[in-house]
Amino acid sequence: MQRSKTNEIPSKWLDCPRKSTIIAGKFIAFKTTLDDRYNTEIPIVKRWTCNMLIKHMKDDHKNLGLIIDLTNTERYYRSDEEFIKKNIRYQKIACQGHDESPNDEQINLFIQTCVDFINSNPNDFIGVHCTHGFNRTAARSPGIYKQDYLNKLIEKFATDGATSIHAPSRPEWCLDSKRKCNELDEKQPNKQFRNEIKQNSNPMFVVDLNDVKPICTQPMLNNIRWKYQQMCGWNRQSFPGSQPVSMNSINYQTILSTPYMVSWKADGTRYMMLIENQDRVYMLDRNNCVFQVNNLYFPKDFDCKTHLINTLVDGEFVIDNDNGIKRYRYLIYDIVIYNNQDVGQQSYRERLNIIRHDIVDVRNHATVKGQINKSLEPFSIRLKEFWELSAVSKILSPKFQSQITHGCDGLVFQPVLRPYQPGRSANILKWKEDNTMDFLLKIESIGTFITDVRIFRESSEKSALLFVTGMSDPFASIRYSSELDQYKNQIIECSFRDNEWYFYRHRADKTYPNARATADGVIETIRSPITKDFLCSAIEENIAFSNYS
Repeated sequence: MQRSKTNEIPSKWLDCPRKSTIIAGKFIAFKTTLDDRYNTEIPIVKRWTCNMLIKHMKDDHKNLGLIIDLTNTERYYRSDEEFIKKNIRYQKIACQGHDESPNDEQINLFIQTCVDFINSNPNDFIGVHCTHGFNRTAARSPGIYKQDYLNKLIEKFATDGATSIHAPSRPEWCLDSKRKCNELDEKQPNKQFRNEIKQNSNPMFVVDLNDVKPICTQPMLNNIRWKYQQMCGWNRQSFPGSQPVSMNSINYQTILSTPYMVSWKADGTRYMMLIENQDRVYMLDRNNCVFQVNNLYFPKDFDCKTHLINTLVDGEFVIDNDNGIKRYRYLIYDIVIYNNQDVGQQSYRERLNIIRHDIVDVRNHATVKGQINKSLEPFSIRLKEFWELSAVSKILSPKFQSQITHGCDGLVFQPVLRPYQPGRSANILKWKEDNTMDFLLKIESIGTFITDVRIFRESSEKSALLFVTGMSDPFASIRYSSELDQYKNQIIECSFRDNEWYFYRHRADKTYPNARATADGVIETIRSPITKDFLCSAIEENIAFSNYS
């Protein structure tokens, strides 16, 4: 078995895709994980550890019960620490690799190991890896690309008279072995990624600014999208930012049982900002449209000699009304990566402090020194403050609300001890006094729909039907009026009151309606609402009880 330099990254490993989807309902194929001894050699967005694999399976509600390691070395990770002590079985089948395909003994051992495990653990999953997770592991697109491996496969298992299979071309990541560890900018996303992203031929920023331009050329557009997803650890093609769920009569108790912070829910537009370097600052909206922002400077520290790199923050763009003058501001409320460091795993208070001290305060200091002229910037950068739960009554007070000149339509509750979670998060809660939802509006000839109280029916020539993602039938309807015609086949936000949906506003910033799960959550909130008085009383009583205890 090979033994070599302890922390030398395998050739071509960095750009190799991490893992497959579930195969045959039982297996996940992946490139070898590398433990923390390699961290200094690998940029955060390229890391692939045993804990990341285990977390991925848990998040997908799948129990990883067995790891089969086909590499011919023991240097990549410590199997006893990473798997065995976590009650995950580990089987080493040391295959030579390179130009030598697995022998009969190794093949039979693999088959028998799988059969025995599946018989004993029918509900668990098996992880299989070699160095890159392709030839020895196989079962990943584009397939086995070494001809001698395919010849051995035909010789041993062909039952349909097949005598040969031609090996596919080597995948793109396999062709360039000279890429340096920190070369993130030139990485090309794979073909599947390019095909699955829905293209917007005319992306528009929320306001027309000379220093904000859409990125529409390929491969640059998909390279930037790919980097956002890698930095978030997001393996889907949708917007990677975290998304709250509606507070209802069941989940509201979460904020009383574990530490939470609260802020106002701004009436703004969501963007994630990627600060790649001084000349490349990007913003990604929920439609996966990318915009390059010029004339924004983010010094790394108070000496203002270097610029932040590879920093990913989350926030919302708001338009404040300052005595009739529009002020454009980007409010940062979370951070995933800071200057190549993964800070998304830290507590929320720690993440807020990084935003406050290492981004906002440093920029303010640079302004005082004359390094930044904020009057020339397209918009300002601010921290969106979060407070302890005791501030809820103050945030909802008329005095505070009057100070939020961009509009406030509720509260957001952020868990203190949870890391940044991409996608829909059941731990981040939003509360709104008026329940609203984003729908796709379709206007059709009147039809008959048999559903629950969600659908309003009235005789008219046309009907206005409301659709959500994941349903082919309409989720609800609203009273048709000719004013709705201009929004046909577009996204509209609707409010619910008096047992009926009403048009609230056009959502030009969104391409997709809310998902079915989100819609169901809103309906549950409508049926069992959390009123302002109830919310304030519950929090005050919980604080009083905690102080008494």
